[in-house]
Amino acid sequence: MPKLNKTIVQKIALVISDILSLTIAFILAVIVSRLYHNNSLNEPWNNFFHIGASKLLGLLVLGVFWYQEQYFKRRPFWEELLQTYRIIILFILINLGLSFVMAKGSLKVLIVGFWVMFALVLPFLRNLTKNILANFNYWQRDLYIIGDGDNAINAYRLFVGNKLMGYRLRAFVSLSPNDLAIKKDKLPGLLINQELLVSFIKESSDCEIIVALDTVELNKQVRFINFLQHNCLVLSILPEISGLAIYGAQIDHFFGNDQLVLRLNNNLSRKFNVFIKRFFDLICVFLGLIILSPLFIILAVIIKSTSQGKIFYYHKRIGRYGKEFNCIKFRTMYPNSHEVLKEILNNDPNARLEWQKDFKLKDDPRVTPVGRWLRKTSLDELPQLFNVLKGEMSLVGPRPIVTDEIERYRDGYYYYQLVLPGVTGLWQVSGRNDTDYFDRVRLDEWYVKNWSLWYDIVILLKTVMVVIKRTGAY
Repeated sequence: MPKLNKTIVQKIALVISDILSLTIAFILAVIVSRLYHNNSLNEPWNNFFHIGASKLLGLLVLGVFWYQEQYFKRRPFWEELLQTYRIIILFILINLGLSFVMAKGSLKVLIVGFWVMFALVLPFLRNLTKNILANFNYWQRDLYIIGDGDNAINAYRLFVGNKLMGYRLRAFVSLSPNDLAIKKDKLPGLLINQELLVSFIKESSDCEIIVALDTVELNKQVRFINFLQHNCLVLSILPEISGLAIYGAQIDHFFGNDQLVLRLNNNLSRKFNVFIKRFFDLICVFLGLIILSPLFIILAVIIKSTSQGKIFYYHKRIGRYGKEFNCIKFRTMYPNSHEVLKEILNNDPNARLEWQKDFKLKDDPRVTPVGRWLRKTSLDELPQLFNVLKGEMSLVGPRPIVTDEIERYRDGYYYYQLVLPGVTGLWQVSGRNDTDYFDRVRLDEWYVKNWSLWYDIVILLKTVMVVIKRTGAY
């Protein structure tokens, strides 16, 4: 029996997964609606087979997903989820508009409930479907990377390192046949020449190709790239560009010309974006303080009863435009911590080197037993919500630094002082203390250049997962 085409199986499985998500979302929405209206739950299937606007729009949204190639192209999880949620929000508005026109406003709870449940169930079932397909070897897609330099290795880390995207590296492809023996040991995979790649894709074009060449070599290989484009599933080009504000960049074309223009955006220079970020912070902080107020009281009692000193610790940090502010934390150290640190740095050369490198000590004797637990769980940073309320910090932003760190930030300090420092940030969800100082600065700079409200939401969600796992905390 011939093996089924992988691409067809993938598309069918993902469509079925989304249909199942629609079905589950409708059932949950009916239950929520009946609870909201205090109706009986005895007959939740009454309207299940009735053809209504929400069900028709639900089927239509699958058509939009198909048109945008969500069942075919591989995208990073959070980027695919953003695209999906944008579509769902549009369909919520259309559905509510239709219910108003059709004088069925009483169904708004059912309508909103249906789409919200769909938005929650869909990513879970899609990921589950992809994992099931991967277990049966139907999700993996063969990948060839054109190039043998640093850009090619970066492509490998981005695409093959993302397991959910399902790429399986077949080979790196060198366009310099004389260097094969020299470069093959430097790459995390097989290295082949151009002729061997052509023979492989003639046998099977069911693969994806990423061109990761330097700019000069890329321009030399236009003819070969055009050939590859018509002999594989997808061809992508990873340009040798870094350090630019790429999020939201627009590509413009000139009619009848091969040139393109990449228009970059400075998102946080727009007053509306700054307002949206501040509004989002305030809504989350108000809700957070209400929900977490019992925890604040419990932690304050524990800190006060287990060691002498104040409950809160105030430390001077650098804020927006270089202005200093008092960063608030739950106290995690003994009252004489400054004297202890001075003594350690004077007497322990290893501790001195560690402090000079990261401004942190992994086994810090100044920290109380309760403080160590607070740091592990990141609960010591909860009082920074008051800094956010005062407008000194944001929920998400660069890690707040002290004056001595400005010199180490170098050019990155320009971007740091453009925004409010954050309670959490890209550094905290990328390894935290396991990340070296250079990467901390790079991640802070990347965040400022590429800010979006969606990235703030993603970082907050990832922060919750990092805190639960206690990744990189000490």
